[in-house]
Amino acid sequence: MSPANRPAEDGGSFSSKVISSVFVILLLDLLGFTLILPLLPSILDHYAQSGDVAYQSLQGVVDWFREAVGIPMEQKYNTVLFGGLIGSLFSLLQFLASPLTGALSDRHGRRPLLILTTLGLMSSYAVWAVSRSFGMFLLFRVIGGVCKGNVSLCTAVVADLPCPKARNRGMAMIGVAFSLGFTVGPLMGAYFAISSRTSGNVFFQTPALLALAFSAADLLFIWLMLPETLPKDVKVSLWSTNTTRAHAFATY
Repeated sequence: MSPANRPAEDGGSFSSKVISSVFVILLLDLLGFTLILPLLPSILDHYAQSGDVAYQSLQGVVDWFREAVGIPMEQKYNTVLFGGLIGSLFSLLQFLASPLTGALSDRHGRRPLLILTTLGLMSSYAVWAVSRSFGMFLLFRVIGGVCKGNVSLCTAVVADLPCPKARNRGMAMIGVAFSLGFTVGPLMGAYFAISSRTSGNVFFQTPALLALAFSAADLLFIWLMLPETLPKDVKVSLWSTNTTRAHAFATY
């Protein structure tokens, strides 16, 4: 096979640009997402000691669940249960929002939806940075869960590539981004968790602003570097199909 034919088989420069862009976009997204993981116990202990009303209200739910499954009444288990509850809420909202995000990206394109979800994540990190109550912290997690569509959208971007070799390479780079994100992000979070012991009541503000900076850089990179990968004829055919179905339903 001649070298001239290899770029075409591998997807060419367009596919290489898309794959590189997806790697950077996903890495920045995961750095902001994983930054909070080691910090969560310290944050929950902070709200527990402050006597926050929203925290105490949710404590009743945690106590009920603890008694139902026979978990010992110790503070370390309380923190684990609270963290699990908040993590489950985030995952549930992500699960519910992902089909809508995917459907909108099939109609309007991957790039606009990536910009929209990244803006949503930026707003969630901004709420985290100014949260002085557990209710505001929960709001940050709710907004983040609803807007956490970047992983599925990046996967869709790679799946749009026309060349099988390029798609395989893109999926491999997504795996590399996950590995780096879940290695470096928690390390940074662990540093902030250790320094939180001497940083006062707003110890979480610096990591929140760092996560916001990651998300802002992500938005800028998407805006400047990521091309649209969804073919225009796919958008048109999807729109036409939906319009036909809606018209048939209305006339029936």
